[in-house]
Amino acid sequence: MDRRHLEYFVTVAELGSFTRAAQALSIAQPSLSNAIGWLERDLDTRLFDRHGRGARLTPAGEALLEPARRSLRSFEVARGAVRAVSQAGFGRLAIITNTLWAVEPLARLVGEFRDLHPRVQVTVADPRWHGDVLETVRMGGAELGLVDGTPPGGTLASRWLADLEMMAVCPPDAESALGHEDKGSITIGDLSERGLVCTPDGTVLRGIVAEPLEAAGLSTDVAVETAHLAAVAPLVLAGAGAAVLPKAMAEDAAAKGARVQPLDPPLRRSVHVIWRKRRASDLALGFVDFCVNACATSAP
Repeated sequence: MDRRHLEYFVTVAELGSFTRAAQALSIAQPSLSNAIGWLERDLDTRLFDRHGRGARLTPAGEALLEPARRSLRSFEVARGAVRAVSQAGFGRLAIITNTLWAVEPLARLVGEFRDLHPRVQVTVADPRWHGDVLETVRMGGAELGLVDGTPPGGTLASRWLADLEMMAVCPPDAESALGHEDKGSITIGDLSERGLVCTPDGTVLRGIVAEPLEAAGLSTDVAVETAHLAAVAPLVLAGAGAAVLPKAMAEDAAAKGARVQPLDPPLRRSVHVIWRKRRASDLALGFVDFCVNACATSAP
């Protein structure tokens, strides 16, 4: 049984009528009857004697009434505790996302949030594969997740945060090899001819790179495959090949000497934050609102 079943049971018991209880709860009477029926089957006993339009508690129902009221009060105490934590500005927040979106936009958002709420502790987990983010949030292993693309609905809710531009990153000596200095941009097909440095199949970065290549009828020519995303830029700087990286990571590589250019056509990824419907804490929802507002404020 869950809180909803107990709330329905107590309301029927106090009003003595399924009809009045359904009106008070703003639900259809058949839905209320089905919920009470489920509770009776779960407990393997009848809780109400139904007579005409009324409903009277059975001895089993009488025995359940006070414990049910206590349970509902406990739920409210728990809600109040969470609200108090949120309002006091402390608590724990578990987030899961791949390294790409952990660097940008999450790192900036967590920093700004903790500047306002320094007593909030944040953990950021890195999934092994892209689909692990959805599954981890769905199963309650993390309250929030950041994903690219359009998230599925179902038990998950989502908010859009930002569209992030992906950039071409080439070795420092690549100026003469690019052949697009007049345009200031490069196609992903031309970039792939240099041999790509990329992460394995099933990772977010590999999917980002492979998608436009496949759309153009080209193969993903990976010169160096590494499971370490942090090694992609150093490998490019060492001359191992070229890469596609989010703008923030590309700019870091440029500061160390890499050649960075926009892609033609532009390649952007839409980043969303996800959470479980009706299961997220006030702290998590507050962080979501903060992120949405912060991203909207910083958008060009």
